[in-house]
Amino acid sequence: MFDFFFLLFPIQAIYAQQQTLLERELAKDIRDYRLDRFSHIEAAFILSGATNPDTLQYYVNWYNQLVETISRFNLDDFDRIGSAGKVFSYLHSTWLRKYKEKATTLIDVVREKRFNCVAGTILYNLVCNDLDMPTEAFETPTHTYTIFPNFTEQIMVENTSPMGFNIMKNLREYSRYLLRFYPQKQALHIGLDRIYAYENSKGREIDNTELLGLLAYNRAYFAVQKKDYDTAYRFVRLAQSFNKDSRSNVNFEIGLYYRWGKKLFDEKKFSRAFYIYKDAYQRYWEND
Repeated sequence: MFDFFFLLFPIQAIYAQQQTLLERELAKDIRDYRLDRFSHIEAAFILSGATNPDTLQYYVNWYNQLVETISRFNLDDFDRIGSAGKVFSYLHSTWLRKYKEKATTLIDVVREKRFNCVAGTILYNLVCNDLDMPTEAFETPTHTYTIFPNFTEQIMVENTSPMGFNIMKNLREYSRYLLRFYPQKQALHIGLDRIYAYENSKGREIDNTELLGLLAYNRAYFAVQKKDYDTAYRFVRLAQSFNKDSRSNVNFEIGLYYRWGKKLFDEKKFSRAFYIYKDAYQRYWEND
């Protein structure tokens, strides 16, 4: 037992050394699947790439000023749907200006006004939360939406389009919009009239802590595209602490475990390869 621990401890230390101090502190905070030390917006900017306290404070100040600006819009507590729509319209007219699949971080929003569904949903959800309009999200295999659990009617918000507020009003038109996220063969197999139903049958409601996990998963996904498996694995481990039941990322995780473990093994880094495969087995013990 002692030898086993001795084998693993240096490997865990290696991954800790590759993290920034803020990442390490965030990893400690979310270890019990909840945030205590950091706020959601602080965690979002750390996951987005804020590497030191000064940089983090700069971005948090930007966010606080944004919320302060919107709070002066005379939002009507008796028209919560209308108020949520105003917030949505303002964000899309000022900061969520250009959709880009790889613009997954809030830093992309601040610097370039570019965003994808995860970045847009995180920003919109956290702003609405801080304006006393509680939000959650809906995670599907290809996409993420905003939902308002406390509204008197079902409101679902598509954050990648300036026309996406309350998409329930026109589901057929929205189904056409969803097609852009599916390979053509898969879309034809599902059928236009069933795209929305298919999305929702494969998805689940998540809270805003779990939503932040999707940002970490996206960072991992784009790292894999660069074959930077080390960084990808680091973000997956963080993501799992935020969103431990992210069903849309199961195949991605299994593929990463296999590719990263095999690469380490081929490079004769056997101890690290063993650690990756041990981790994979503990998470997917039923996988042959």
